[in-house]
Amino acid sequence: MNFKEKLFELERQFAKENQREPKENVEDLLVTFFFKYQFFEPCKYISEDEEWVTFLLVSTNEVIENQIMSLKKEHIISFGVLDEGNVVEISNLLKDIEPESLYQ
Repeated sequence: MNFKEKLFELERQFAKENQREPKENVEDLLVTFFFKYQFFEPCKYISEDEEWVTFLLVSTNEVIENQIMSLKKEHIISFGVLDEGNVVEISNLLKDIEPESLYQ
C-alpha cells in the first residue's frame, strides 16, 4: 500500500467535508497511525518503502522533543488525517493537567 497516496485521498475527502481547499504538500498534513496496541499522533509523513513507513512524531508540548520513527507497514492497523484545530485544542487541554493528578 502507498500511504502517501492514501493520505492525499483522505485529505481530499476531509477538505470536501469541511468545505476548504485540500492541502497539496504531504509535509503540511498532520496524520495519525494506529499500531496494534498503540497510536501515534500528531505525525508528519516523511517517506516509505515496500516494508516501512517513516514519520515524525510531532511534540505538542515543550517537554518532549519531536521524534523520527519507522513502523513496519504490516503492523499498522489504521491511519488518518488530523484536523490541526483539534490538535491545538487537545494540546491546550493537556497543558492544564498536572501529571501528578493522573496518579491519584
